[in-house]
Amino acid sequence: MSPFVSSADLAHTDLGRRVRSTTIVVDLFGSDFDRALHRETAYNVPPSERSTCPIHMDWITGCSHLHLTAA
Repeated sequence: MSPFVSSADLAHTDLGRRVRSTTIVVDLFGSDFDRALHRETAYNVPPSERSTCPIHMDWITGCSHLHLTAA
């Protein structure tokens, strides 16, 4: 058996079953921005209530000057 924990080894443990049933890839490897972007996209948050910008891949507070405002 390999000294490294593989996904096959992890799958046979209670922890492996729990991780697979409650965790998505963005939770394992993503940053706060990635998780927020995924959450707002998955739940179809209206643009006026979003905190992330999928166009500029930044927080709305960081790229609001790049957005056109209605005159």
